[in-house]
Formats: sequence, C-alpha cells, structure tokens
Amino acid sequence: MPRHQPSAYLSQTARHLANPFIATVYVLYVAGMGTCMGSVMTSALRTLADNQQMEGNAILNTLQQFAGAVGTSLSAVVVAQSQTHLAGSQAYMTAVGTQNAFIMLTVFATVIWFSYFKVVN
Repeated sequence: MPRHQPSAYLSQTARHLANPFIATVYVLYVAGMGTCMGSVMTSALRTLADNQQMEGNAILNTLQQFAGAVGTSLSAVVVAQSQTHLAGSQAYMTAVGTQNAFIMLTVFATVIWFSYFKVVN
C-alpha cells in the first residue's frame, strides 16, 4: 500500500471524519509546528550577521503571520464559495467547501515541497 501525505488523506475523506480524529490531527500538527519552527528560524537567523539578526527575526515573524493570514483567508473563500454555489443543506455545502479547501492546501503544500528541494539541491 503506498504511503499518502496526511493532507491528501484529509482532502479525500474530509466529509467522513469524526471530530475527535480531526482534533487529534490538529494537535499533532500544532505540536510539529511548535517543535520545528524554533529550529528553522534559528537556522535561518544564523546565516545573518549579528547586527542583522533582529531585523531578520522581525521579517520571519511578519512573514509567518502574513502567510497564516493568507492561507486562512483563501480557505475561507473556498468554503464560502461552496456554500454560495452548491445546492443542499448548509452542513453539506460546508463539508464540501472544507474538502475543497483541503485539496487546495494539499496542492500548495506539494508545490512548496518540490520548490524546497529544487532550491536546496
């Protein structure tokens, strides 16, 4: 059986997931982000001169906040479009919109993943 990325799994099964499973995935995601972000930022700031590290830290934090806001906004737009343009109950339209948002985020994550290896290698 081939290995799948969690986001690909979520994008295909989003309408059939139980709330405790979604909460568990989210907790694991946030724990992973908390574990790696400090190391990533430290590694990035080490490439700067000492007198540039404060500005580098500010830029990284600003970009992190901006990227989070853009991702949240785009996901909300996808869900809202599904709620507006589909027929059915509000719960169904929201579930389909959420599934479409997972698909969009999976595509973004895949592009970022391949871009990372292209730049690093």
